[in-house]
Amino acid sequence: MLTKEKLKALLDSLKICVNEGIQNDCNTKLFPRLVYFENEWSSVLSSGDEYQSTVTYQVSFFSKTPRHTKLLELKNKLADEGLIVPIFHEYVESEQMIHSTFVITVLEDL
Repeated sequence: MLTKEKLKALLDSLKICVNEGIQNDCNTKLFPRLVYFENEWSSVLSSGDEYQSTVTYQVSFFSKTPRHTKLLELKNKLADEGLIVPIFHEYVESEQMIHSTFVITVLEDL
């Protein structure tokens, strides 16, 4: 399982606009761009009787074209980490853009 730091480094390695939490208003016209935010907190039993926190993030990728090369690059980088995630897509007609989204769970201290 990835750590939060590893996820952040992986997303930043795409060299595109990345925002955590709230999308910066001045970035809403940049494509491609990525926004990720906390979706769920949980705990898992680790070694002994200790619990470790996990956080599930929703990752949203916005582009003007389907199967954008940066989205495919992200998919491949996740696969290199052993993570095969389903990615969902929708066309947002009002914005004339493709919104691709998936969730990923990471280890993170809360």
